[in-house]
Amino acid sequence: MHPDHKLADFEEFQSFLSSFTNYERVPPAKFDAASLGLTRMKRFSAALGEPHRSFPSVHIAGTKGKGSTTLILDALLRAEGLLVGTYTSPHVETLRERIRVGGEPARDEVLVEQTNKILPILELLQAEGPASFPSFFELMTALAMVSFKAHLVDWAIFEVGLGGRLDATNILEPQFTCITSIGLEHTQQLGNTLAKIAKEKAGIVKPGTPLLLGPLPKDALDVILETAQMRQAPVSMLNDCLVTSPCQGTLQVQGLGSLPSGAILGPALRTDLGLALTLEAQILATLGRKPSRDRVLAALSPLVLPARVERFDGDPPVVLDAAHTAESIRALRLTLDEIAYPRPRTLVFSISAGKNLPEILQELPKIAEDVIWTLADPKRSVPPEALLELAGHGTVECSSEAALSRALDRGWPIVVTGSFYLAGALRRLIRTR
Repeated sequence: MHPDHKLADFEEFQSFLSSFTNYERVPPAKFDAASLGLTRMKRFSAALGEPHRSFPSVHIAGTKGKGSTTLILDALLRAEGLLVGTYTSPHVETLRERIRVGGEPARDEVLVEQTNKILPILELLQAEGPASFPSFFELMTALAMVSFKAHLVDWAIFEVGLGGRLDATNILEPQFTCITSIGLEHTQQLGNTLAKIAKEKAGIVKPGTPLLLGPLPKDALDVILETAQMRQAPVSMLNDCLVTSPCQGTLQVQGLGSLPSGAILGPALRTDLGLALTLEAQILATLGRKPSRDRVLAALSPLVLPARVERFDGDPPVVLDAAHTAESIRALRLTLDEIAYPRPRTLVFSISAGKNLPEILQELPKIAEDVIWTLADPKRSVPPEALLELAGHGTVECSSEAALSRALDRGWPIVVTGSFYLAGALRRLIRTR
């Protein structure tokens, strides 16, 4: 990093990012105690003037549903006329998706400009040594906070990257927190029981700050409620009846009546909508307002949730989903059945290492009659030959693009799932075919 050098364009910005340690791309076994923690992020933020103190925020954690809850809440608040910043991860098609203002992904030139402004601080931290220099995720988190401060957003919504307690986003001092769900994922980093994982997620609970909880297993709920009690954080539980689906294509929302379902397909996304609606009501209450049916409808009508049971019509149709746990695969199956997605189906599947493969593979025959095993990411994905050997059925196509092409040639309705890497590799091809 040369003190006089400035990034010229987005291509150079992306190259610059590749020089930062990216724990999203490192196999789980390489994580260690030095990789996680808030010391670096606090030091970084302090050098930037603590931009996270410049706006009110919502902090959302959870094993599943945190990203879609964030995006739905963003749409609801924007429909109320608020300028909203959102920070999510990972991205699907482009890195710019992670940082949004007013619903729009960050522009290339803005990311370059903001990074150039903080280069002197990065040079200072680099000079202090590796223990002070931020990771890729910490840099992106800081860029989001700087961006939201610069845009004078009315509210910012931050999705936790991993866990909660030691996640870089946890330097926030939010007005509201939410934990959407607890499941066995990232066990090498967060622990191998629901209680241990819940303790990490509960790290986002702040003293006196209202906490909203989605449906949680009892072991996890007990831990989180204990943490909330110790920190005197008021707790509210999602009303399971807030959003229901009396018939296909419609939603029934308590107090708002019947609405078209749009992108909200299946029970898991209805739960996420319920959480987002509850958070919206809490936020609007601070402004002396209440949600209205017209504005909720205006938010949901154009809503797109990339790789969250995302349906693309055509011949054949395609459903794209980033399900990568046994629980999320089951939720996808229930949704496909609920929307009467036609059979027989072809499944295009790739998954990252470190998952509960036996339980996941057991679910797949219930989703599709045929499966094409493929490779979404050379560093993180399980080799497709290994998946074929474990499952005992299907075919292998190492190139994800070739796997999609083979599925399209087959002509059956297609389901693409298993990881965000696979969704990212194929979404552009699917939507532009």
